[in-house]
Amino acid sequence: MATQKHQPTRLTWFSPWMIIGSVCILAGILGFLAWKNIHREKDFMEKSLLSQANVLMRSLEAGSRTGMAGMGWGKRQIQVLMVETAQQPDVLYVAILNAKGEVVAHSEPDQIGKKVSVDLPLPTATTHGFHEGTDRSYDVIRLFEPWTRHRRGGRHARERSDDCAFLSSDGGSTPFYIMVGLDPLPLEEAMRQDLHQTVFLFGVMFLVGAAGFVSLVWAQHYRTARRSLMDIEILTSTILNEMPVGLIVTDPQGRVQKLNPAAGAIFGSSWQSVSRIEEIPFLASILHRLGKEETIVEEELLCHPKEAPAIPLLVNATIIRDSDRKPAGYAILFSDLTDMKQLEEQIRRNERLASLGRLAAGIAHEIRNPLSSIKGFATILAGRSGDDPSKAQISQVMVQEVERLNRVVSELLDFARPTELDRSIQPLIVILRRSVELIESDARQRNVSVQSSVDPEDLQVNVDADRFAQVLLNLFLNALQAMEAGGVLGVAAFKGEGEVVVRVSDTGTGIQADSIPHIFDPYFTTKPGGVGLGLANVHKLVEAHGGDIHVESTPGNGTTFVIRLPSPETLPHNDGSPL
Repeated sequence: MATQKHQPTRLTWFSPWMIIGSVCILAGILGFLAWKNIHREKDFMEKSLLSQANVLMRSLEAGSRTGMAGMGWGKRQIQVLMVETAQQPDVLYVAILNAKGEVVAHSEPDQIGKKVSVDLPLPTATTHGFHEGTDRSYDVIRLFEPWTRHRRGGRHARERSDDCAFLSSDGGSTPFYIMVGLDPLPLEEAMRQDLHQTVFLFGVMFLVGAAGFVSLVWAQHYRTARRSLMDIEILTSTILNEMPVGLIVTDPQGRVQKLNPAAGAIFGSSWQSVSRIEEIPFLASILHRLGKEETIVEEELLCHPKEAPAIPLLVNATIIRDSDRKPAGYAILFSDLTDMKQLEEQIRRNERLASLGRLAAGIAHEIRNPLSSIKGFATILAGRSGDDPSKAQISQVMVQEVERLNRVVSELLDFARPTELDRSIQPLIVILRRSVELIESDARQRNVSVQSSVDPEDLQVNVDADRFAQVLLNLFLNALQAMEAGGVLGVAAFKGEGEVVVRVSDTGTGIQADSIPHIFDPYFTTKPGGVGLGLANVHKLVEAHGGDIHVESTPGNGTTFVIRLPSPETLPHNDGSPL
């Protein structure tokens, strides 16, 4: 038997490494997006701090310019303005530096005069960044210009207040710079919370994405496994439904879970609707024995269905075990041995016939010679009887009995002799008509009507015409003998599936049920004075033609013999050699 190669499915390429790789790619993509989001948040924080510092610087410049131009502010007033400005939330300090980095004004007066180590920007630039000191701060430095060079008010302000000399920018004097330190902690805390939310969000997205991908793979595998399971179930169901052996599956408590059609056909209507194995007595004993021995039980049993003949069964029972080797149920297989028993009986009958044939061939010669002598002496005695009628009657009875015994020996020899057939394709209707003509006179005398039919009328058979006519004649004579008070002899022939069927029926007394199994045995007869070789010869000739014969009879309702012969299309030509 050819071995089928495994065909890979569409999902064979899914493997654990494929899932891990896909999840890693997903993690990389989400990580990159999270990093970009964090970087964007940091840039936004710096831009916010820088914007806040610029607004604060412009406010200081505007306030200083207004005070110096309109109210003649000097160093002391600007110092107060810086102190007040530093009181605003998130402002750590405000300072004004000269070109050497020395503090000339500060929101914390004790810092005035100190030198700050910072890189001062170009006049048109702004320096900003985080400073890690005692307190973390975000420092912004740029040129401080509260005056307007091209306005007269500015010059008047410088002329009116000597206290603002440190802000003078006359004639290339040293420029001044404003330095603002902002507290980044609130924004950093907000950014930290946003970072946590971002990480949490992307973590959830990663878990959802990974779970979705894995779920997709599992769903695909589940569908594939389910489809495979359905295929296996269909295959198993097909095997169970089509197998010619009966099957019953039960759970560990004996409740019937499965009963296939073959089991239903064997049981008929008796046990098709059983729910527990205890309802089938002969199987319940098998199950009880199986539970004790825990081995395969094989036994031949006789099943007695309700209102049906007994059926010989070969029963095999075994325990169904689960993956843990624990009993999960029982499986009982049983086969109908009726055909096998009939075949065994036929073999035994053939063996008896063969033995009988050898015996007949051996004793026939030993019997016929004495019979010839006895017949001769009886003839002589009949000639010498004279006028004594009793002697003549005795001699005549002796001759008749010798002839009857000689016929028995001849029939026995015919039965034991190999059958030689001269087959040819013949119209069946011709053979039937010729056989019926031979018994028409006897039928009229017994008040028996003969009804015959052939469907179709041109139905043909491949037989030895004389031998098959002998078969029919033998059956007709038996039917007439069974209808002493008259009746109907029916002969019907029709074409079956690959066979020709001939039915010979009568309305006679019928055959007892205990006699039917032996009806074709040699020397078995129920008729007084019968030899018991007629039906045995019929059976032998039908088998020689490659067919079979069986009898259907009910006492008081007549008997039907059914002959089945192969159709001429299916039977090879026979050259008439001995069978």
